[in-house]
Amino acid sequence: MQRTALPIALALFLVLLTSLYWNPGGDPAADPAIAQRQMTLPRTYVEEVRSWQYAANGNLKEVLEADRAEYFTGKDASELTQPRFYSHDGNDRSWSASADEGTFRHRAGILQLRRQVRLVNDQTGGTLATQAMTLNTRKNTAISRVPVTVTQNESILRADGMTADLNSERIVMSPNVETTYVQARP
Repeated sequence: MQRTALPIALALFLVLLTSLYWNPGGDPAADPAIAQRQMTLPRTYVEEVRSWQYAANGNLKEVLEADRAEYFTGKDASELTQPRFYSHDGNDRSWSASADEGTFRHRAGILQLRRQVRLVNDQTGGTLATQAMTLNTRKNTAISRVPVTVTQNESILRADGMTADLNSERIVMSPNVETTYVQARP
């Protein structure tokens, strides 16, 4: 009986050893088409996501929300649905940004907003509307290279692009700036 147990145990051992090294699906990295398809699939997705970032002194610095976020490992980026970004400077001044779609590149801290983009100065109520904008969350700046419309009370300012420093609350509109100024009523 021991003579038959030894060959069976040896065969079982060889099968287990082989299964450790043999991958029946093959190496996905060896096939570029499979690797490409895997890169297009999100590694993680989250519904109703919100993240807070605080400054070194403990004050709230920014909030990023989205109805849905899909994280892609290969790009180190998240695709966002209905993203909302709130920037706080620590002195009760804040900006709110929203869009239909967005991409957040994590390592660089870059938030790219697309379709129906709105940037609002929460203190003055001034609203900047465009179809595409890039926010640098590290420098607290915004850039748009497509037509932009700023509305403040009844006044309207249009340009083919803009840059904004959210900390100093300074917006530079250019090129091709047009304005319609309506004096505020007392």
